[in-house]
Amino acid sequence: MTRVQSTRSWMLPGLFTVGLAIALLMTWRMQVGIDALDLLTRGWLLAAKGVWVPLGNEAAPGGYVPGGLTALLVGGPLALWMDPRAPVVLVLCCHVLAYALLDRIVGEALGRRARILLAIFYWLSPWQLFQAAWLDNTNYGFLTGAVHLWACYRQRLRGSFLHSAVLVAAVGLTGQLHLQAMLLVFASVLLWLRGYWKPHWGGVAAGSAVTIASLIPFFLEAWHHPEVVPGGRDPFLRGLVTVWPVVKGALYWLRYASLHFSSSMRIFDFTPSLGATWDLVLSPLYFVLGNIVGGVSFLLPVLANAWVWRRFRIRLRTPASETPSRRDWMRGYAVWLFAACLIANATSPTEVMYWHNLVAFHAAVLPMVLWVGALSRTRRAPLVRRAVAAYLSLSLVFLVGMCVGADVFRLGGRHAVGFTPHTDHELLHDLGLDASSNRRAWPRQEGYFYRVYASPYVIPPVSALEGPGGAE
Repeated sequence: MTRVQSTRSWMLPGLFTVGLAIALLMTWRMQVGIDALDLLTRGWLLAAKGVWVPLGNEAAPGGYVPGGLTALLVGGPLALWMDPRAPVVLVLCCHVLAYALLDRIVGEALGRRARILLAIFYWLSPWQLFQAAWLDNTNYGFLTGAVHLWACYRQRLRGSFLHSAVLVAAVGLTGQLHLQAMLLVFASVLLWLRGYWKPHWGGVAAGSAVTIASLIPFFLEAWHHPEVVPGGRDPFLRGLVTVWPVVKGALYWLRYASLHFSSSMRIFDFTPSLGATWDLVLSPLYFVLGNIVGGVSFLLPVLANAWVWRRFRIRLRTPASETPSRRDWMRGYAVWLFAACLIANATSPTEVMYWHNLVAFHAAVLPMVLWVGALSRTRRAPLVRRAVAAYLSLSLVFLVGMCVGADVFRLGGRHAVGFTPHTDHELLHDLGLDASSNRRAWPRQEGYFYRVYASPYVIPPVSALEGPGGAE
């Protein structure tokens, strides 16, 4: 075996190991914010009190996200280890499984070179690893997105009862965690109409039955308390009227494959971990990297998506009944997921935020994998390898900075996730969030009431935990 072959054989395991080590460090340093407390309370009620809450988080349009899956996913790990990091370990496992599924499909469809690019642009993406290491209901969606690609790809030639059932059930159950699952509903319909997957209708019925059965407790709760049903605050199709939500969603799609992160991911303060002197050096450096270098990197997915669209136009003229080649199929999958993203953002009754489309993160990365893979087979290959190495190096620099200085992974500092509790509620004591803890829940604003609707789920509101002084 030559030295080059030996290096390539270790590259994939090496990249995966580096990403996993960073994610584990982030998980260990994870802090608890108000949204995480929302999830932890449902899990704590199940693990400590045996009370299963059939409602998800409060939905932005009003009411609650339907279903009790949130309590199960958070309460199960807490029953084994009563620590806020326990459910995050499950989140990280979901991300690892998602990457394994994507790696399998990408390797089969595009080859080994594409697997390496997937490891760089997906697995070691700061967007992905940042979301893998803290508790938020949108972070489970990465696995659902990978399952969607896996199930559709396996059914590109003929339907399968198992794959159709898993696909529908996965999307339906994810709807109990966050309404971003609607993006995959739109995507599935578009891909079916264009012949990119052949559903097995028996499997679709089975997956639908699982979804409906899991919602029965919520339906019973909604029968007695109709106000828990989500919706009602904002108009439907507001995105088409104001236009900006559609444009914003498209921009996030492009940013996912770049190093141009959301502003909330670029709040660095190294003082708590490294001291004020290091912070004076590193904070300006990361500000420049995040705003200038990150902004320049945004051009790469723009070029990649344009390249994919140019090649997709030929496929668009062919009948939907004709099955594309594996490479064309991957291009088409990315394009139709982007179309579904636009539809989901147009129909969303709330303002589009960066986490609303994360369920399609895998598809947003595919154009980069396809484009860079094509360039690496041309005479520009040496330049492409150097550019990819530079991109990877910058990703690792950002990841190290996030581990040490991002607000979700540090105690104290600018815009810190922390407050001093003024109560001895057993919830805070059991989870280690009391006055002696180095992980404290942060109320987003004074008077923001945390609650799980209706008896017997009521616990003290956040304002009671804050005390007279409110949030610090």
